[in-house]
Amino acid sequence: MNHIGVYLSNAASKDEIIEQIFENKYFNNYFDLSGLTGELYSSAAINRFIDEEIRHDKFVIHTDSNSSLLSMSSGQQRKALLTHIISKKPHYIVLDDVYSSVDRDTQQFILEQLLLIKDSTILIQLFYRKHDVLDFIQTVFSIGNDNQLNQVQSLPQFNISGNSPYRFHQISLPHLFAETNLNIHPLVQLNAVSANYGEKPVLKDINWEIQAGEFWQLRGPIGSGKSTLLSMITGDNAKGYGVDMVLFGRKKGTGETIWDIKKQIGYFTPTMVQRFFHRDSVENMIISGLVDSIGLYVKPTDLQRHIAEAWLQILGPTFKNKSFHSLSFGQQRILLVVRAMVKRPPLLILDEPTVGLDDENTELFLNMITAIAELRKIAIIYVSHRTEPELKPEKIFELIPGEDGSTGIVVLPD
Repeated sequence: MNHIGVYLSNAASKDEIIEQIFENKYFNNYFDLSGLTGELYSSAAINRFIDEEIRHDKFVIHTDSNSSLLSMSSGQQRKALLTHIISKKPHYIVLDDVYSSVDRDTQQFILEQLLLIKDSTILIQLFYRKHDVLDFIQTVFSIGNDNQLNQVQSLPQFNISGNSPYRFHQISLPHLFAETNLNIHPLVQLNAVSANYGEKPVLKDINWEIQAGEFWQLRGPIGSGKSTLLSMITGDNAKGYGVDMVLFGRKKGTGETIWDIKKQIGYFTPTMVQRFFHRDSVENMIISGLVDSIGLYVKPTDLQRHIAEAWLQILGPTFKNKSFHSLSFGQQRILLVVRAMVKRPPLLILDEPTVGLDDENTELFLNMITAIAELRKIAIIYVSHRTEPELKPEKIFELIPGEDGSTGIVVLPD
């Protein structure tokens, strides 16, 4: 059984590649999939099944608990989809970014299931990061810009060429016309904060203190309450009101508006990509981060354009003179990370920032975050199920699930 890897750059059109694989047009003379049945394992497939549930009140994917996909965590969705696909016994499965946004337990489950079927099912793995290639892949197609085939290698050849570490580049961050330097200690303070959804406890007596300039990683399994905790800090969750929380020197619920909070925070989460419908230029997207707007509705100043131009120099020529919607999915994400950082906020929150990024854009992200951390002016909360050895958070706040909700402890990095 010959298993195939497809190593992608963010400039490639993944949707087009997947379509051509299922039409047996992509691998040309290398592999013939004609007459074979195939299934797609991806976030897009999960979304299609959820759409079926909503539109037709029909559960296509059945689970032991008979739960809907919509009600599951992302890890539970991934497990349910893979179990469903395997039960259909296809000849081949296209695995799209197989470990995206899942915790270690879910990653282990996925790997164990794939190992069980690898002798009977062709596995075609699409991946952006060299180190994500599955050990049993035998042939790797390296795809560059515009879906061009750059190289076909055996897995040992690919691993030899792909073992070079990320290069560190000193990045000079653009200056702001008016930086916000809050002389507040602590910057954020949570005192015995708890949260429930109905009768379901999520967080229990969370005590967390963040000082200006600190670099934190927020860690915990899927469903432990990380998103709830972050949304309480950003003001996007009503459960953040009525609890003992101090944000930027002011006790929560003492007359501040949500915009008083948001102007102090730069925030990125993968779902933000869906919020931008305007066909703004990359330059205007960066400037919108300076004014905290979704889209740009005012004429930017010369100074704002100068700052945006400086960030464009960091991003490189592939972002120049482009609209947001003309960028690839990974490029859109790296741009939204820049948008979160551009105003140099006192607090920068990055939720799964490297999901969907290829090696080139991951290297760019790591260099930017290293430069931000070295300023010692901006506090960072970084959330990821993926280990990025090049990132060096000072402290880790770990959520530990329990029957009464997740508790939190501070641990030092390994």
